[in-house]
Amino acid sequence: MTENKQHTESQNSRNPWPWIAGAVLVLGLATLAGLYWSSTMKVQRVQFEGNHFVSEEDLQLVEVPMGMSPDSMNFGAIRKDFEQLPYVKHADISIEPNGSMNVKISERQPMALLIDGANKMYIDGAGIKLPLVPGKMVDVPLLYGFNAKPLQDTLRSNVFETVSNFLTAVHSNNVADATISEIAWSSSNEGVVALTNQNGVKLIFGKGDFENRLRNWEAFYGEVIKQKGIEKMRSIDLRFEGQIVTREK
Repeated sequence: MTENKQHTESQNSRNPWPWIAGAVLVLGLATLAGLYWSSTMKVQRVQFEGNHFVSEEDLQLVEVPMGMSPDSMNFGAIRKDFEQLPYVKHADISIEPNGSMNVKISERQPMALLIDGANKMYIDGAGIKLPLVPGKMVDVPLLYGFNAKPLQDTLRSNVFETVSNFLTAVHSNNVADATISEIAWSSSNEGVVALTNQNGVKLIFGKGDFENRLRNWEAFYGEVIKQKGIEKMRSIDLRFEGQIVTREK
């Protein structure tokens, strides 16, 4: 008797079907609960996170239908409306069980302040023009040589792509980021030119290999500028491999 009972219990312990049936039941109940929640819950409010440059007042201008079931809402269109606002790069939307719509904003980051006569605006690495926001200024290099208006036009030229690559390299180099204050594109063979924030010395970087040339500037600044000073220098040409050409005043 005892052996038969143990044999039966051993078989039952190895039988997976009760566990599978239980899992299917739990999954079914969860699905039904989700369907019920989705059909009865209504969006009652919108809250935002991640925004700095774009104000909550501007975000609230985007029309979001209230009192509507999430199943009936066009989230793609709502997301697109948010992303039409200046500075909004991405808008991720989620719905909470309490009826709150959460909109997580990812913003575009200014890389330079574009100066075009009296017109000024920030630009990001993709050439998107961004209006200045009072009280939220950013310490970035000044950029010359491109049109600031109209705001809706994106800078897409090959020249700007080269300048954008240079700006990216500058922001990745601590010494360059701390010493370069102005950047411009020269129509001559000089390519990208910059001015130092100390004494306005002209730095010539050419049209490529910016990471290496900025490392050369970093080494030159540490080994020469800090020792001898920059006051007598007029320009520093970093375009040539293995040498740095300086001109004095």
